[in-house]
Amino acid sequence: MGLTWRDVIDAVRSLDVPHQDIVLTGSGPLLAHGVIAEIGDVDIVARGDAWERLAARGKVHAGELGDHYVDLPGGIQVFSGWRGEPADAVIARSANVDGVRVASLADVVAYKRRLGRPKDREHLASVERWADVMTDPVATARRAPEVLADRVEAGERLAPVLAALAPARPTVLALPRGGVPVAAPIARALSCSLDVLVVRKLGLPSNPEYAFGAIGEGGEPLIDERIVAAADLVESEVAAVVAAERRELARRVAVYRAGRPALTLTGRTAIIVDDGSATGATAQAAIAVARTMGAARVLVAVGTAPPDVLAMLGRHADRAIAAMTPEPFTSVGQWYRDFSPTSDDEVLAVLRTSD
Repeated sequence: MGLTWRDVIDAVRSLDVPHQDIVLTGSGPLLAHGVIAEIGDVDIVARGDAWERLAARGKVHAGELGDHYVDLPGGIQVFSGWRGEPADAVIARSANVDGVRVASLADVVAYKRRLGRPKDREHLASVERWADVMTDPVATARRAPEVLADRVEAGERLAPVLAALAPARPTVLALPRGGVPVAAPIARALSCSLDVLVVRKLGLPSNPEYAFGAIGEGGEPLIDERIVAAADLVESEVAAVVAAERRELARRVAVYRAGRPALTLTGRTAIIVDDGSATGATAQAAIAVARTMGAARVLVAVGTAPPDVLAMLGRHADRAIAAMTPEPFTSVGQWYRDFSPTSDDEVLAVLRTSD
């Protein structure tokens, strides 16, 4: 009988070293995210004093890629690094699941592809099936709605799913401002660049949070005439909103692009990230902009969206996923405990950290 996730949590905690200095690797992250039901042993990567303390508990052996490892009771194997990488690098890309740091699924997929054992091939097939379920709008809609703590939690939920998809040559594009804190954990998990794609929502004058269209950098306005008609907007009202959002878009491009190279997407997988999508207008405009800029594939990842909107985005993008797809859906903010505004300074700070 194998080890369950509860068994692994207990095993990790029994090591009695700071949780931020160890990370679960091997097949453990698949168990943590529910890809598989059990594992046979526990692989841990430790750094600094945590490694020294754990290494002192047994005989240290040389690994095949320059790392070292020690076998501990309970089927626990502790490594000083993983796949030839230092522990710090593996931990930097990891995520927190139930108080345990687990390696990015991107790392796990690469590791299992390299080994190619029968067990690894089975696990890779399980990852593909899991990713299909996690990106299916109907399947996600059946899950019980729950409120996200904040934008960072949304990103941490999306990151393993995107890592499981193993996108080729990824670039994470956050829709500022709210999409930036969501995007940061995703870029970290994929070990890829993070940039912004500036798109402005064209909101109804009576309800600015509800979009009748959107406009992106370098593109023409994308307007949903059905919503315009339903809201009984006249041409001058539409033009006034477009003009105001053009000005704001130009201001934000100037702020976010200052000192940064021009965005290039030719041949890359563009991963468009936002905190949510009530109508899909903003994300749809972003998809069009990314394709115009030469993206080979476009994925969309949002914190929350209605199932029908997510399905619609999936038809425009190559794939669309959401951390949650609750119903009834009134606004994005209703599905976050903390939906406080993200400032320009916060956006710039995240971008500087990712450089």
